[in-house]
Amino acid sequence: MENETTQPKRKNNMKSILSKYGYYIALAVLILLLAIAIVLTSIGASNEVDKTVPTNTDVISFSSPVLNGTVLKGYSDTELQYNKNLNVWEVHKAVDFAADIGTDVYSAYDGVVTKITTNLLQGTVVEIDHGNGLKTTYGSLDSNVAVKLGDNVKKGDVIGKASNTATSEVSDTGEVHFEVWKDGNLVDPASYLDISNK
Repeated sequence: MENETTQPKRKNNMKSILSKYGYYIALAVLILLLAIAIVLTSIGASNEVDKTVPTNTDVISFSSPVLNGTVLKGYSDTELQYNKNLNVWEVHKAVDFAADIGTDVYSAYDGVVTKITTNLLQGTVVEIDHGNGLKTTYGSLDSNVAVKLGDNVKKGDVIGKASNTATSEVSDTGEVHFEVWKDGNLVDPASYLDISNK
């Protein structure tokens, strides 16, 4: 008799516990299952990454836009550099090469001329699209450039002449302001161009 009364009490206690804490138990089980799924997915994804083989193993190497060019100002995306022409401290996401006015400026790599612009700060600028999100720009050129929009250029083709048309940086001697863009962001030209001995 005693056994029969304890059994319903236990059932009632279980029902009471489930009704009181059932939500939390279900939530804990759900979180545990979710955590297991995330771990298993990340393990599977890391194995897939390890197995992928790059489709393009060619390393792109630029030639210098100015023969025997000396670097006037290097690339810096964190350290501020003083710009005496504008009297400001700024990052410099480009490389400036010293080049006498009239010095030939060369395409750093094969591509298509996609922009030719002129403005007060950068002077005359030529942009070349090299494909796969990679572009180069050449600033402070003479306004009489050697290319036109849509031209296909090869690495080493003359695209213009160095000048002092960029009022934001240059002195009377001239220079070439060289930028490299990858997927819409300015990147260090040293990733593509050996400027260590320039």
